[in-house]
Amino acid sequence: MPTRFVDWWRQMTTQDRPMLVRLLLVGSLGVGLLAFSGLGSTPHKATTPNPMATSLAGQEAIVGTQLTHILEAIPEVGTVSVAVTLDRTIQSQYVTSNQGLSSPSSSPVTVTNQQGTSVVPLDQVGPLVGGVVVVAKSANNPNIRSELAEAVQTLLQVQAYQVLILPN
Repeated sequence: MPTRFVDWWRQMTTQDRPMLVRLLLVGSLGVGLLAFSGLGSTPHKATTPNPMATSLAGQEAIVGTQLTHILEAIPEVGTVSVAVTLDRTIQSQYVTSNQGLSSPSSSPVTVTNQQGTSVVPLDQVGPLVGGVVVVAKSANNPNIRSELAEAVQTLLQVQAYQVLILPN
């Protein structure tokens, strides 16, 4: 067994040449696969729109669509129409230079890295739901009506008086 690298290299180049060729081929194949593994793939794009970039009506539509999909997944419910009324959009709060919440007189703290400049977030306050109306054919059944009401109250964290379930 060789004790030094020079002795090992001499043995590989003179006596074990086929082994050296195989090692080099396997190594170059591995490097090639690593180099070309990202080709042909597209970057992942978000499928849902960014709620921060939409208006109050846009956010109402987004919440309504998401709620519709969830309610329609409940057994025996069928087709559902949902209307959501928001009193406030999603609001972000940022760290400011005076260590407090963002206010009109203070500027947010920004961080610059290779991707660009971004604001340091502190918290995000969700939209404030004013009310929800659900129209479903199966709402004639009191059990399904109760399940729909409970689902809406749980998902949106609203009170029973803010939810109205109507039969179609």
